[in-house]
Amino acid sequence: MRAATAKRPRSGRWPLMLRMLLAGRTLKRVLVLTQYLYYLALETVSPDLSLERPRFAARPATGPVPADRSDGIEFHLESDANARKEFAQSDPARRALVTEVADKFRTSACFLCDGPLTALVRVCNAEDAGDYIEIAWCRACDHLQYSVMPSRAWIANWYARYWDAGGTLADKLEARGMTQRYRYRLAPFLRAGRLKILDIGAGYAEKTLPFKQAGHELHCVEATTVRADYLRRHADRVHFGALDDPEIADALRRSGPFDLIFTYHVIEHIYNPRAELQLLREIAADDAVFYLAIPELYKEGILNNIYALEHIASFSRRSAQRLMTRVGFRQIAAKNDLFQYYSNYCQYVVGRKAADGAPPPPPETAPRVMIGYLARALRLDRIARLDGNAFSYQYNTHAALTYRVSDASKRKCADPASHLPLRIYHHGLPLFWMQ
Repeated sequence: MRAATAKRPRSGRWPLMLRMLLAGRTLKRVLVLTQYLYYLALETVSPDLSLERPRFAARPATGPVPADRSDGIEFHLESDANARKEFAQSDPARRALVTEVADKFRTSACFLCDGPLTALVRVCNAEDAGDYIEIAWCRACDHLQYSVMPSRAWIANWYARYWDAGGTLADKLEARGMTQRYRYRLAPFLRAGRLKILDIGAGYAEKTLPFKQAGHELHCVEATTVRADYLRRHADRVHFGALDDPEIADALRRSGPFDLIFTYHVIEHIYNPRAELQLLREIAADDAVFYLAIPELYKEGILNNIYALEHIASFSRRSAQRLMTRVGFRQIAAKNDLFQYYSNYCQYVVGRKAADGAPPPPPETAPRVMIGYLARALRLDRIARLDGNAFSYQYNTHAALTYRVSDASKRKCADPASHLPLRIYHHGLPLFWMQ
C-alpha cells in the first residue's frame, strides 16, 4: 500500500503577484513597459513628437527686466529657491569648483572635423562679462559641443573625485542589471571564436560582462574611482583613466588587438573624442567592430546640453558617422534605440575597421536645421508671443527655472537666426549644474 503523499499548499498566482507588486517588482516592470509603449507610439507617429523639450509656462515677472546688452536674444535666470536648489552643491569644495571657473578652454574649431563653429547659447555670469560657458554647432558635420568650458584637467578631476560618488554599490548594481541585449545585437557583426573586448568608460560593465561569461576576454577603461574598483574584481584587466593617457595607451597597444570596441553613453562625456579615439586605429584587429551608443542631438533635451556640463558634446547621426570615419571605421549600421534609458532620444552606430582610404565626408548641414531645432526645443515662438516678461522651463525631474526676458528679446525670438548666440545671464549662481 502506497503511503499517502502530503499535498503542497498552493500559494496561487494572485497572492504571488500581489506580493511582487507590493515589493515593487511587478510595478516596476509595468512602468517600464508603459514607457516603452509611450515612446514607441511617439516614434511611430512622428519622431518630432519625441523631442525632449522642457515644459514651458508663462510666469509673472517678479522684478524689472534689464535692458539687452547685445544684439542676441537674452534671458535672465531668476535667483529664486528653485534655481538655488538646482545649481547648489553638496559641500564647499564642490561649490568653489563650479563658481567662477578661471581655467577655461576655448576653441573656434569643431573637435570632429576642424570646421568653424557657430555659437548658439552662452551662459554668462551677469556680474563678469568675461566669465561664461558656450555651446556651439558645426555646420560641416552637424556636431554640437562646448566651445568655451573648463579645462580638461578640471573635467578629469571632477570625474575622478565626484562622479557617481554617492549611494551604495548594491543600489547601483540593482539599477544596472546585466543584460544580454548587446551580445545578441552584435552577434551578426562579430567573427566566431573567442574575442578580445575593450569596454571604454565601462561603468559597471553590465553590458559587456555577459560577453566574459560567454568565454570572451574583457578589458575595461574607466575614469571614475568607485567604478574602476568594482571592475577590478570582475574584468580581466582594468585601466584607470582615459585613452589619451600615455601609460594606458601603451598598455592597450600591448594587450591588443581587440575584436570588439564597445562604448555605451561615454563619448559625449569625452573632452575631445576624435583626439582620444585615434588610438583605436592601432589597437583594433583587422576586422574589428566598434559599437557606439550615444544620445541623439535632435532629440536630447536642450537644457541638458546647456547646463549639464558632463555632456561635453551631442552627436547627430551625421556627426556620429563622421567620428567613425575620422577614427578609422566605416559605418555598417545606424539605428534609433528605443531601449536605452526607456526613451527614444538615443541611437547606436556600428562600424567596422576600414581599409586605407576613408569615404568622402557627407555634405554640410543647412543652418536652418539647427536653428529650427533650437527654436522648437526652447519654444521661442511662444516667448515671442508672451504677454508678460517672464517664463519658466522645467526639464525632466529638475525644478522649474524662471527667466525674465525684455520686450526687445521677445521680438528677437521671432528671428533667432539673426540673434545668436542666445545669452542666459546668471545672477549669483554657478554657470552649470553638476549633479
